[in-house]
Amino acid sequence: MKRIWLILSFVCTLATSQARELPVLPKPVQAEQGTAAMSFNLRKNAQYKNADADIQQRLNWHLQRIAAAGSKPRQLRMILAQPGEIEKYAGDFGNRWKDSLGKEGYLLIADQNNFDLIAYTETGLFYGLQTIRQLQDAGWRNAVRIADWPSFKHRQVYDDISRGPVSTVAYVKQQIERLASLKINYLSFYIEHVVQPKSHPDFAPANGKFTIEQIRELSRYAAKFHMQLVGSFQSFGHFEKILSLPQYQSMGETSTMISPIDPKAKTFLRDVIGELCDAFNAPYFNVNCDETFDLGKGRSKKYTDSVGVARFYSDHIKFLYDVVRSHGKQLMMWGDIALEHEEMLDVLPRDIIYLTWEYGVQPSFDKWIQPFAKRGLRFMACPGILNSYRMFPDMRMAYKNIETFAAAAKRAGAEGIVTTVWDEGDAYLFSGDWYGVYKAAENSWNVSSVNKNSFNERYAVNTYGETGVHYVRALDTLMEVRNVPLTYNLNNNVWRAAIAPAKGRSLILNDAGTDEVIRIATHAKAELMQVKPRRYADDINTLSIAIDAYLLMMDAKRKMPAAAALYTNAVSNKSKASLTAAMGVLEKLKNRYDALQKQFSNAWLRENQPYSLDVAMKPMTDNSNALARIMAELASQAKDLTANKDMAAAAVVGLDIKANTHTYFQYWLMSGPFATEAGGKAPLFLYGGDGAEKMPKPGDLINYKNKTYRWQKYASQSGGITNIDDFYNNAPPGVAYAFCTITAEKPLQAAAFAALPAGSEVFCNGKNLFITGKREQQPVAEEASFTLPLNAGINQVLFKIPGEPMRWSFSFRLDPLLTVTNQKHKYFVNPEKQNHEPE
Repeated sequence: MKRIWLILSFVCTLATSQARELPVLPKPVQAEQGTAAMSFNLRKNAQYKNADADIQQRLNWHLQRIAAAGSKPRQLRMILAQPGEIEKYAGDFGNRWKDSLGKEGYLLIADQNNFDLIAYTETGLFYGLQTIRQLQDAGWRNAVRIADWPSFKHRQVYDDISRGPVSTVAYVKQQIERLASLKINYLSFYIEHVVQPKSHPDFAPANGKFTIEQIRELSRYAAKFHMQLVGSFQSFGHFEKILSLPQYQSMGETSTMISPIDPKAKTFLRDVIGELCDAFNAPYFNVNCDETFDLGKGRSKKYTDSVGVARFYSDHIKFLYDVVRSHGKQLMMWGDIALEHEEMLDVLPRDIIYLTWEYGVQPSFDKWIQPFAKRGLRFMACPGILNSYRMFPDMRMAYKNIETFAAAAKRAGAEGIVTTVWDEGDAYLFSGDWYGVYKAAENSWNVSSVNKNSFNERYAVNTYGETGVHYVRALDTLMEVRNVPLTYNLNNNVWRAAIAPAKGRSLILNDAGTDEVIRIATHAKAELMQVKPRRYADDINTLSIAIDAYLLMMDAKRKMPAAAALYTNAVSNKSKASLTAAMGVLEKLKNRYDALQKQFSNAWLRENQPYSLDVAMKPMTDNSNALARIMAELASQAKDLTANKDMAAAAVVGLDIKANTHTYFQYWLMSGPFATEAGGKAPLFLYGGDGAEKMPKPGDLINYKNKTYRWQKYASQSGGITNIDDFYNNAPPGVAYAFCTITAEKPLQAAAFAALPAGSEVFCNGKNLFITGKREQQPVAEEASFTLPLNAGINQVLFKIPGEPMRWSFSFRLDPLLTVTNQKHKYFVNPEKQNHEPE
């Protein structure tokens, strides 16, 4: 065998530049190709060396699942070797790598004479089988020698099932199989309320949850694939879903954070975490405890002030640590709060595993790594596949984030990679995440693999059996919409926004960029249609849905104003033809919304339980219903036209729609409504009721006149007009606060335009620019122009807007000659480079 491979290696060395990429993902650490032809078709049984009957039975189960019906199947020999035996079975090649294989590595030697899979453990043999399966599926026919082992011992995917779709048990089993084929060895879920413990069975949604027995079932199933499920439960902040239930409200420190010193809360956490620890089979348990925005602001504020926020937080972590440890588990937690208060790292137990997360593309990750590394603490790096408030995950950001964060983590001694998949927003399907998941598998197994062309080619072959890379091209093409101001950052507000106003209201549609988005989406669709998948067709369908959604919303932006113009002409000229044409435009749009709803619903239910489907469908449902309502109004108007009666104005039927190319500010941080002081005056403070003028962040609290208010993100659904009543759900009028930041590359005197209620105040960087006078009509008709003095860097803009009896709304925009992009309430004027940040 040595002699054969010496010859093959010589030939391989000569032919390296011509050798095609080995179609394996993750990319093997060491691989050599020979020139001899051979078959990778497997017989349904193997020969074994040193494997007992139980191991043989388990491996045969996998072997029979992957054995292919083909000509001249080969019999595989699987060898469980001792370290001193590697050279016996693998010669000099094995001797070179025997000290690197560890518990999960393997050697594969496949030529005309040998078909041997060698490892120190059953897990190593299992991972070698996954490589053979990929070679077999790709139709590989050349001899190979592979030595392969992981860069990180812990390779986890973390799926958010609490703020969007809740997977079915059947789909999780599919995830387990597919992830295991990529050599991922841990799977976990972000859980706020979608489990049903026996001790507290009343907080989980009826149509979206996992029972304790289902978790046990999934843990058993994962074990068959050499994978473990890591338990997780949000144990501090992000607790609003459970605290919203009357029986649990008393446990709240605030409406979003459980109280760490409340006896009922402690009993609740001890019970629930205990049950979950026992159900999930991994030796770790993640208590989360991230983004505790309300620390020091709740009902225990006096106590927190006396001991300090760091002590308050650390004491709760120690309590959770004892609970988790009593069930034989190792505590994991997100590291963001510890990074804000590094003194915690010196008082918390040293065997805590910190999960340090950052989802953007950074020049350095030291900020998120070094506080743990320099103390010799245990930590794992957590890159992200970010869906949050996007139409589709930003795979350009995810790809680079995963690759660079994993490399930095490896250099600093991280124990593993936990790749997060966040579904915060609306219409997300896990089948849209797989490209990023495969990249995570690649770099958590082989951190040094950085050739994107190689990855894309192997992804296409491995995943869909493609000879081309059409799926990847379609995906990357669609990512171009993230650079168009209208669809910047893949934001989903364009999708959620109304395409028609409520009766009696107006709607401003920004149609600048629609042609560009249609061009991009059409190109992406053409690429996608060339994919003929042999596997995983749902991935292609999910990307197709996203592309169709972009095409539909751009068409709606162009055609709704056209339908409104046709109706106006019908009213003015008693034109039946115009009325019929308007109804035709609306009907075609409605049919497309309805078809997309059906397609999306079917895709959702192939993966998920019904819970939250209505929320995901709402943009489609609302717009379809709006179109149906307007069509019914127009059908009624047709009778008036026939009877020669006066027809209603466009606002009455919901067609008061205007299109322009202005970029209106639609994203804000909002707070209030604050009750007016004596004499109808607004509160005097800018950002906080305690006199603080620190820039607000989402979730920050304001205490004013013995009442607590919160700064919350808000995205207007009414085009350029922000209807404050919609945000406050028609609460009694007071004074609304609307806040945003505007970043300028250099000082700028920007022309600004705002339509505001009488008495509104406009502030820039704390300076009151003006107070508005009386307003009579529609906001767009009464814009006041003024100069907004912007400094270089971040500028803080605040509107104080008193309520109006009939209409509480405003609009704001800058000079149309300026390029404006945004990420939520953070706006950028004439940016010299595109600035894509994780949300």
